[in-house]
Amino acid sequence: MHKHHIIPKHMGGTNDPSNIEHITVEEHAERHKTLWLRYSKTEDYIAWKSLSEQIGKEELFKLTSSIGGKNNRGKPKTEEHKRKMSESSPRSREPLPESTKDKISYSMLGNSNSRNHSSSDYRDKQSQAMKRAWARRKGLV
Repeated sequence: MHKHHIIPKHMGGTNDPSNIEHITVEEHAERHKTLWLRYSKTEDYIAWKSLSEQIGKEELFKLTSSIGGKNNRGKPKTEEHKRKMSESSPRSREPLPESTKDKISYSMLGNSNSRNHSSSDYRDKQSQAMKRAWARRKGLV
């Protein structure tokens, strides 16, 4: 038997006993599939796929790590977390020497991969590509 949050924690649910039900693994997978189809929450997609053994541990870790930062956006950080972020921040490092900047600039000469990334055509093209990718992931294509 599995413990399932009736209102998932990622949607504001709590660990209160009234929000937890004991169900089989198959029922648990089906509940998350239903939630994913209704609300399109990545967390439910991942839970459904992993509980129904459609993805392995490696894919599970990859998918959960991709949503980690998104889930923490807007949440208050501890002082220790802020300190660690500050220490690793590029702003806290020494600026690059001019010789290094020149080497980077020279290596990018003729590179068309990063041209026009701020143009509306490029953004539209990327947006459409991402929509197609998400549709494939959701099995809609």
